[in-house]
Amino acid sequence: MEVIFRNVSFTYNKGLESEKRALSNVNLCLESNLIHGIIGPIGSGKSTMLELMNGVTKPTEGKVIIGKYDLSKSKGFNFNKFRYDVGLVYQFPEKQFFCRNVGEEISFSEKIFEPKNKNIKQKVIKVLKMVGLDESYLKRSPFSLNGGEKRRVAIASVLISNPKLLIMDEPTIGLDNNSKLKLMKLLKNLKAKYNKTIIIVTHDVDMLYEIVDNVVVLNDGKVIKEGNKQEVFSNVELLDENNTPVPNVVRVEKIIYDKTGVDLGYLGGINDLVRAVANHGK
Repeated sequence: MEVIFRNVSFTYNKGLESEKRALSNVNLCLESNLIHGIIGPIGSGKSTMLELMNGVTKPTEGKVIIGKYDLSKSKGFNFNKFRYDVGLVYQFPEKQFFCRNVGEEISFSEKIFEPKNKNIKQKVIKVLKMVGLDESYLKRSPFSLNGGEKRRVAIASVLISNPKLLIMDEPTIGLDNNSKLKLMKLLKNLKAKYNKTIIIVTHDVDMLYEIVDNVVVLNDGKVIKEGNKQEVFSNVELLDENNTPVPNVVRVEKIIYDKTGVDLGYLGGINDLVRAVANHGK
């Protein structure tokens, strides 16, 4: 599901003394069936962009179009249908758990919007498998799970409606390294096997470097840079100038180049870096 921003600006408290422009003339086209990362310093406009994509707020100027939905329109907008096509996973979504077991937690929204559906249990089992869990979790209390399992159950509760677009706000926050690796594998699988378009708003650039296709850099409400991850992350000077973290792999590779003149080429992750350094050391 494609996401388009056309000349989008957003101003909080417009017309008041406390007026603040959060986004300014943003133009973007985030293509379908890719994983997109949105990065930038605190206050750059990331959260505002997320709210606009989720339909929580409407742009002060311009248009936000997601698939067939024009989120700028006030009339004739089917918000319930939009909610089925676009899923949002908040920071620490597991803190919103309130059901007795995993099965009830995942199926809650489906029972509200599709109460006559007799195949809800089958849908729950299907999304559990999508996130790497099995039927044995159905009767378990969501509060008894570890951090990574809770996060996957939270994602499953969004996937139950089979959204075409999955928007995630800081998905790896609070997770240990093992849980983070499993989540990264899950997100790549959702894109490759289930054709999901995924947008991740995060400060965790090391995670993004491993899994994203496209990166958007925001600062002061403006798009500073947008492109494939190699193009964006290799521009260390631009990221530094905009107070945006640089992936450790890229930072180390630059240090090696500056000190030795050795160009290790494009590295897909930390394992590639270790192998490249070892090979050049022989």
